[in-house]
Amino acid sequence: MALEVPAVPRVTAIARVRSRWAHLALLLVVALPLLLIELDLPFLDPDEGLYGDIAREMLTSRDWVVPSFNGLPYLEKPPLYFWLSTLTLRLDGDGEWALRIWSSLSALGTVLLAWRMARRLHGRAAGVMAGLMLTSTAGYALYVRKASTDFVFVFCLTLALYGFVRDAVRHDRRPTRFLVFYAGAALALLAKGLIGVAFPVLIVGITLLWTRRLTSADLNLGRGALVFAAIALPWHALVAWRRPGFFWFYIVDNQILRFLDRRAFVEDDVPVTVLAFLVLTFIWFFPWSVFTFARPALDAHPAAAWRATMPIWAIVVIAFFAASGSKLEYYALPALPALAVMVGAGWAGRRDVGRFMVPGLLGCVAVGVAAVWLGARLTPSQAFAGLAELNVYYRILRDQGAPFPFESVRPFARLLQGLGATLIIGWTIASVCWWRGWPRAAFAALATQGAVIAALIVALLHVVEPHHSAKPVSRAIVARAGTGDVVAHEGSLEYSAALPFYTGRRIVVVNGTRGDLDLASRLPEASGYFMDTGEFQGLWGGDRRVFLVTRERRAASIATGLPTESVHLIGCFGSRCLYSNRGN
Repeated sequence: MALEVPAVPRVTAIARVRSRWAHLALLLVVALPLLLIELDLPFLDPDEGLYGDIAREMLTSRDWVVPSFNGLPYLEKPPLYFWLSTLTLRLDGDGEWALRIWSSLSALGTVLLAWRMARRLHGRAAGVMAGLMLTSTAGYALYVRKASTDFVFVFCLTLALYGFVRDAVRHDRRPTRFLVFYAGAALALLAKGLIGVAFPVLIVGITLLWTRRLTSADLNLGRGALVFAAIALPWHALVAWRRPGFFWFYIVDNQILRFLDRRAFVEDDVPVTVLAFLVLTFIWFFPWSVFTFARPALDAHPAAAWRATMPIWAIVVIAFFAASGSKLEYYALPALPALAVMVGAGWAGRRDVGRFMVPGLLGCVAVGVAAVWLGARLTPSQAFAGLAELNVYYRILRDQGAPFPFESVRPFARLLQGLGATLIIGWTIASVCWWRGWPRAAFAALATQGAVIAALIVALLHVVEPHHSAKPVSRAIVARAGTGDVVAHEGSLEYSAALPFYTGRRIVVVNGTRGDLDLASRLPEASGYFMDTGEFQGLWGGDRRVFLVTRERRAASIATGLPTESVHLIGCFGSRCLYSNRGN
């Protein structure tokens, strides 16, 4: 006998629709300014300029199969982010926003998916709180303004797991069941590589073992495999046909051996320790990370059996990268949507929030006071150490023995003091509101604190931009260089990767085959674009005008070995100096 499903009263259905639209409007009002402003900063190298040039070359060459950087194949990353960036680069070929917009849109999409998942698993209040939490985290404030593959991957992974949760809750066996999961996993593979498949499979597999509620027949494996193959296989097959050594480099060296920190190709990345990785994960989810272990309300929600997906998701991602030998500070970003759903449910249930409010207040006041005190006494070495803990680029500089790369520590001191004041004031207001019985006001105070921290992070990006960006030196080259002139860069080009993007030229690399160009430098088409000191000296003394961009100090630069009368300093632009073998 078939079970009768009770009809939903019309008033209740209308109320649900209205609340859904009201919550969506609230999320967009908060998320759009936090996620979509300040996308037009000059590219901050390394990485951003590299991804920008790959998209530019894909647009000009119309080669959508083999990405290239500085005219050479670049097979470190799959192509989804580059395909998307090429589409928007058509609208504005010189606009940095055209590449960063995909990080922002992916982050916004992830916020909306987290809202829908939390709403489905825990109810309406948990849904809107989860979305607002994700929007106001420190990690989103920082990395959403970076042209990279990371947020596209986070969105694809979240899409896959949203598809799983949505269809697992349903009891019907419609032909499209779980196809969103398979499509999301395929897109995640095209966004980030093997972890795009490994994470969804591990998370769903462990969830199914835990719940024991679905059989293999329920998973729609046949249709799912067809959807996955239709999306993921064509590019992999084409690039393997075009580049016979692709699979060994892309899969074995770049992903498996990278995980083990045993790559055959040399790169400069300096991984973080396990402890630093966990602390930084806490920071990226701040201020809501304080409530990570707040329990949801006890109820008989029909989707309660599938709530285990969220902690399993977070644990798989964090544990996977904690075990990796090559983890970087931002690798836990894919866990943040799951954490937002969990903490959103905890806040909606109000079961444990007060318990964590006290240690949160004590910790934030202590850290805030320390930040204000340290800001008044900040030294260059302390600022350098802090930057190195937060960003791999500064760890590399520190390991290379470079000095503090900024003229003054004062901007960092002001930002540190601003952060300290924000921690003290924001958490104090939130605590008072909670103890007065105003939970919504307490939530709003913490979300506002997150927004203020986002503003401080944007201010930090403006402070470091002159050091990172190759845009000023590129403009100087464009203003002077003719068609037959040569532009060379001393050292690995990834540290000034925006040079090809901003100048529209192929760059000669001098003594810089490490890192992203290690494999490419060995290819036949790299001939003439990688030189040692002797070869460059011959080029410098030849008939062509040569521009040399270097990040080295004059005493350590190749320029010291060139004839003095032939070395003309055009100018220094942030961390880069520009020389020419011809006067102005």
